[in-house]
Amino acid sequence: MKKLIFSAALAVIGLVSVNAQEGLKAGAHIGVPVGDATNYFGVNFGAEVSYLYPVMENFHVGGIAGVELFPGKEITGTGTKLKGLTLVPIAASAQYDFLEQFFGAVDLGYAFSLNKDYNGGFYFQPKGGWQNEYFQAFAFVKVISSDVDVASPVYGNYSAITTVGVGAAYKF
Repeated sequence: MKKLIFSAALAVIGLVSVNAQEGLKAGAHIGVPVGDATNYFGVNFGAEVSYLYPVMENFHVGGIAGVELFPGKEITGTGTKLKGLTLVPIAASAQYDFLEQFFGAVDLGYAFSLNKDYNGGFYFQPKGGWQNEYFQAFAFVKVISSDVDVASPVYGNYSAITTVGVGAAYKF
C-alpha cells in the first residue's frame, strides 16, 4: 500500500512538472527536533517538490510532496543506536505573499512512513520567509503526530515529532 501511494505521488508530481512550469518549486531543508523527540532523533533533513497555482492576487494553493529523514541518536554509554525514521509527506499547501518579497505558507496533510513499526501521522508545517523571482528562503515549524505500533526504545515514547528549521527552494 505504501509503495502504491508513493508511486502515485511521484506520478502526480511528474505530470505537474510536464504540464506547467510556473508555480513549480523544488527545495531542501534542515532542522532540529524539539520536545520529547530530541531524545530519539538527531538533525532532520529532507527535500520537497511543490506546485502552487495562483487563485487570487498574492494567494496560491496547491500540493507538496517530499521526503523527511530523521536519523536515530546513539544512547550514551551503551553503543546502541536508536532507529531512524523515513517519512513521505503529501500535503495541500497554501501561500500568501504579504509583500512581493515576503510570504507566509502552510502545508497540511499526512506523512506516510517507510519504516515497519511506525505508521506515520498528521503533517502540519507553517513557514514564512523571503523570496524573489527564482528563489525562496524560509523558516519553518513542522509537527508530525506520532503513531508508534509498540512502545519500545527503538522509537521511544513521544506524542509528536516537532522540528524547527530553515530551508530554500528554487522556483521554476
